[in-house]
Parts: sequence; structure tokens; C-alpha cells
Amino acid sequence: MDDQRCPRCGWPVTELPTPAASVHPMARGQVSYRRCVCGSWLLESDGVVLGATAPR
Repeated sequence: MDDQRCPRCGWPVTELPTPAASVHPMARGQVSYRRCVCGSWLLESDGVVLGATAPR
């Protein structure tokens, strides 16, 4: 399995201290939003990081 990291700061997603803030079931899996330690919101689809917002 690939080690998923925040595209902004490189923090491993598996080591984030908080669970997903929002989880949405989709036709193919689920999409979730998580806050990284750097302040960015991460968009995940089935555990794969697709993108991030700019940190605050």
C-alpha cells in the first residue's frame, strides 16, 4: 500500500490526529475530508489523497 501524505507538508495521512470531518458515500466508494496538521483540508477518495487546500 502506498504511503499517502499531505501534498502541502508531507505529513502521513495515517498519522493524522483527527478522524475525517465529513464522509460521503458515492456510487463507487466514499469521499472524505480531513484536516491536516498544517491546516490544509485533504480530499480523500477510498483512502487515496486526491488534493489539498492551501493552509490558513
